[in-house]
Amino acid sequence: MSEKFCIFCGEKPKNKNLEHVIPKWLIKMAGVEKKPIYSPHPELGRNISFMQFSFPACTECNGKYSKMEGAVKPVLESILAGQSISGTDASLLMDWFDKVRIGLWLSNMFYDPKLKHDVQPHYFIDFGVAKKDRLLSVQKLNLKEGENKGIYCAGTMTHLFNYCPVAFTMVINDYYFFNASTHNLVSPRVGFPKIENAKPYDDEKGLLEIDVVENPHKKIVNPVVQSFIPNSEAITFYQPIYRDFLDPKDFVVDEYMKQHSYDVDKGLGGVFVQKGFAQKAKYLGQNERFGMKLKPVPVPNLESDVLKFQNAVQSKGIISSSEVNTGVRMNAIMLKSMQHQK
Repeated sequence: MSEKFCIFCGEKPKNKNLEHVIPKWLIKMAGVEKKPIYSPHPELGRNISFMQFSFPACTECNGKYSKMEGAVKPVLESILAGQSISGTDASLLMDWFDKVRIGLWLSNMFYDPKLKHDVQPHYFIDFGVAKKDRLLSVQKLNLKEGENKGIYCAGTMTHLFNYCPVAFTMVINDYYFFNASTHNLVSPRVGFPKIENAKPYDDEKGLLEIDVVENPHKKIVNPVVQSFIPNSEAITFYQPIYRDFLDPKDFVVDEYMKQHSYDVDKGLGGVFVQKGFAQKAKYLGQNERFGMKLKPVPVPNLESDVLKFQNAVQSKGIISSSEVNTGVRMNAIMLKSMQHQK
């Protein structure tokens, strides 16, 4: 991998500028412009501020994602104000969390040459946004008087995250966001197809051949994600994504999927939302709104919670240990669809 690559497309930056993985508008909103980043990279031998935490990007790529930033800012502001958001808003917010999660993972490569050599990433922000099933769980924290507000991320410096960046948490002032994305995370338990029998197809390009198995049970099962039980006061959004294996020659989008998708042509499933855990998740229409007024809860063990989830996904998910250890190279996927007879 080139020493200087665009954090979005992975190519040598054209008309290079800098991308703030934690965007400047959020840094200013949280009032941390002059504060050190949540977890300084020890390789630097010094602290870096949030405003210094930036990486090379193509001007065109950066401009494209700047539009996303502009659209997601009012969505995040609505959540922090306890106001409602729509299904489309939730999908956009999960796009943004995909972007931030992969950006934080790539930042580790910039600061740790040995890690970059070991991982050899062929996976960049462009390849990670809205490509796999995902969840986003939101809680409001009961901060004690004097506890600092700001921005804090957990789970991005673990060994598991370095080799398989599927989950992390972000605290923004007194709101806690848990984000995860990987294949089979959501789809099988909201009535969408399941991926099975992943086999290497092209090691050099990181391609996999997989079977896409039709789900005979067109219903939502609780818990939606077996390795994740939401807090009773959390609001959790789930979204199945099938764009990686959408091929009209092989794969049939059935009526249930059409009724529970936002954009069939792009393989974008709809958002399912769940308050707490006692009740099942329900489908949230694109323009349907869901209230985000939350009761404060004690601060959870951020590092422990995300590490447990990372371990569960790596152990049970579609990505095997051997595939993870060769580097995250899933920028493209070769698939073979297998429709089971009912």
